[in-house]
Amino acid sequence: SISPAVEWRWATQSAAIWTSRGTTPGAPRFVNLACPKMSPMRKPVSNPVETEAKIRVPSFVGIKRRMVSAGGRRLNPRTLETNTLFDYATGSLRARGHSFRVRRYGGQGSVTLKGAPRVEGGLKSRAELETQVESPEMLSRILTSLGLVPVFRYEKFREVWKMGQTVVCLDQTPLGRFVEIEGTSAAIHSVAARLGLNADRSLSTSYPALWFEAGRAGDMAFAPKAKLAPPRAAAGPRGRKRA
Repeated sequence: SISPAVEWRWATQSAAIWTSRGTTPGAPRFVNLACPKMSPMRKPVSNPVETEAKIRVPSFVGIKRRMVSAGGRRLNPRTLETNTLFDYATGSLRARGHSFRVRRYGGQGSVTLKGAPRVEGGLKSRAELETQVESPEMLSRILTSLGLVPVFRYEKFREVWKMGQTVVCLDQTPLGRFVEIEGTSAAIHSVAARLGLNADRSLSTSYPALWFEAGRAGDMAFAPKAKLAPPRAAAGPRGRKRA
């Protein structure tokens, strides 16, 4: 009989490749792509720690203009993103400061486990394990079957840009507009300044926490009509366009 030595390797785009090699010479070798090839992830897989600034803004118009002028490149257009947070019925993940999220972003899906946050200089850092999944809906059913509970759902329209060594996300949420800048601390401060933003005013609070701090109840979701309406620029002073 053949006693296979199993080796796990991870390919680009988080596609799991499983190879089974028998110890007997000439044993067959199998390769199974567990996930289809998808578009590049929002941040490099080599960096397991996410450091970000989250800054509330009245409008994206001036931000986009400055990114284009500075050589920024848009990675993804404005796309509806739906996130579901899971926990055990006891709330043990939240009690440890962890976050377990299943996300659909347009035609893509991902699952993410985040560790307890650490805030330094206004920037929030968290250990993060993330991989793409073919069907977030099926994964949600599997997690529920295993005893996890969907505890909160939040939506936003997200547009993703690459600027220098950072990833800039323009998030339109039911609470307003926010700019998220991900990268190293030095890169975040540099890019924020070039965009006319102050990273020292970054919010360390998550979107779910902001939702409840604002006195809202239930899930952070758009009204059905809002998901179909085209984006609108924030209104500026009368007679002038607001940047």
